[in-house]
Amino acid sequence: MATHKKARQPDWEATALDRISNLPINILHLILERLPLLDAARTTTLSKTWRTLWASQAELVFDDVFFQHLVSKKDKQASEVSLTISHILLVHSGSIWKFHLYIPKTLPLLHTDLWIRNISNSGVKKLELFNKPPSAYKMPSYLFSCSELTDLTLDNCILSPPLGFGGFCNLINARLFDVKIAANMSFGAQLETLDMKFCTGFRYLRGQFGCGNNIRKLTISYCVDIDWQWFKYTRNVETLCLKSGNWFRRVINLDSLVCKMPKIQVLLLNGIPKSVKPGASVFKRLRIMDKLIFLQLSVGFYDLVQTQSVICLLRSSPNLQNLRIRLGTVGSRSELHFIKLLLASSPSLVWMKISKRNTIRDPREELRILGEVTQLPRASTIARIIWN
Repeated sequence: MATHKKARQPDWEATALDRISNLPINILHLILERLPLLDAARTTTLSKTWRTLWASQAELVFDDVFFQHLVSKKDKQASEVSLTISHILLVHSGSIWKFHLYIPKTLPLLHTDLWIRNISNSGVKKLELFNKPPSAYKMPSYLFSCSELTDLTLDNCILSPPLGFGGFCNLINARLFDVKIAANMSFGAQLETLDMKFCTGFRYLRGQFGCGNNIRKLTISYCVDIDWQWFKYTRNVETLCLKSGNWFRRVINLDSLVCKMPKIQVLLLNGIPKSVKPGASVFKRLRIMDKLIFLQLSVGFYDLVQTQSVICLLRSSPNLQNLRIRLGTVGSRSELHFIKLLLASSPSLVWMKISKRNTIRDPREELRILGEVTQLPRASTIARIIWN
């Protein structure tokens, strides 16, 4: 009896996979980038092509989405999650240019030091570590051997460099949030952006503010232990943001500060540091800041000295283009007087936006304030008042 062999049915999954594998390399990298990191790592089991692709994937992002995806499948413990991340790094044999790690508040990880050691040997250029558990994470010594690092972002960490650490060779941007600096250190002579919020141990950064520093953007928010004498070497600063409590208004002399920054273009202040003495003339000027084009202030006109300081600052900024003052209008005479001065001395003004404070709940009081403001004389014929 004659037998007939059935024709083999095509393996549609294999065919589809083969078609994807034959796409240009740049397209395959885009596919990997859009996959959840765990799924992207699993592609190494598909073929040699995908193993090679994964090895050359230069960005590893273990963010909150990664942990949500991983933990949602079953009730995983910290040890299991840590092993998963370790395995992903183990099968990745290529360079790692960006490493982003988010440590969940309720899932402290176990092998973070080993991961930092791994990436320190992989040419990492951008490191972002967000530590959400209550206890600060002490960065291991491996961090300070990352010679190619250009961008560093840390949250809730401790920095304690080894004795004799002279700074990173190529670091350009450092962003620190709730970081404790526990020993003398410098981020390196190439640093251009230093952003510090709620940090302690600022006194250990004396080496950063030497005469050879290259800082162009400096943000200091709610930090303590600051020695303002270091700022005599900040002549390259173009953007300065200072936010703090009442203490910094008492200890900083704005005139002395800005004269050390002749290139400053953007200035953001939470409150006005002392710049004039009580009773000084409103025509007093600070040292001219002829490059300043953007000024943002958060002030309250509760005394004459505050008003005088703002006026002095404005009179010292002849080329100012954008002024933002956060005060929350309550209709006080000092606020209205200041608005009057601005309108009368700004011939190029296009618009002024005034935001009322939520404490003004009486519609009649709001109309009274608005009526007074709209009747004020203006040096600019095109100036509009925007009230919201």
